[in-house]
Amino acid sequence: MVRRVVFCVIGVTLMGFCVSWLNLLAWGTDPCSVFNLAMAENLGMSFGSWQALINCVLFVFIARKGRENIGIGTVCNMFIVGYACDFMTWLRTLLIPDFTFTGLVQKIIACVVILFIFVFSVAVYTSVGLGASPYDSIPEIVYNAQKTKKIPFRVIRILWDGGIAILGYLIGGTVGIVTVLMALTIGPMAEAVRKRIGKFIE
Repeated sequence: MVRRVVFCVIGVTLMGFCVSWLNLLAWGTDPCSVFNLAMAENLGMSFGSWQALINCVLFVFIARKGRENIGIGTVCNMFIVGYACDFMTWLRTLLIPDFTFTGLVQKIIACVVILFIFVFSVAVYTSVGLGASPYDSIPEIVYNAQKTKKIPFRVIRILWDGGIAILGYLIGGTVGIVTVLMALTIGPMAEAVRKRIGKFIE
């Protein structure tokens, strides 16, 4: 259990770091962060504080409809990702205040590296089996609520991510190629990585 918790904390912390760098890259972030970054800016809140607040609201819902998804990992995701992003942004502006990605080649290389770390982090976080984030739990609740399971889970997940990304865009969030790639491929990619690192988690 101690090893699982340690891997969980590392995973969600790296996810937060990646969101900070993706936000600087300005090619979009994961759909959830697109919405939360925009809401935080509109409300004048830090990303971490807003994410913690909205996660607490969603937690009330999943506590009633999807208790099987709740665990230590749920709490870690609710609070660490957002504040890890805030910390990395603060640290970056403190140490390299004028840093920016310049040139298409540099942006592409940075994007590939950051996405790899993000996918790896998601795979680690999901591999420990300590619960899912409130955001990730909602598609599962919707899928399980179907009586005949006519709509595949993958379709529900893509529609959920796509809808949140569109909502984030409408309120001023940055949607780009990274957002599209994550909405369509983050699940399968993380699953492929998770199968390869699972033995190190056990």
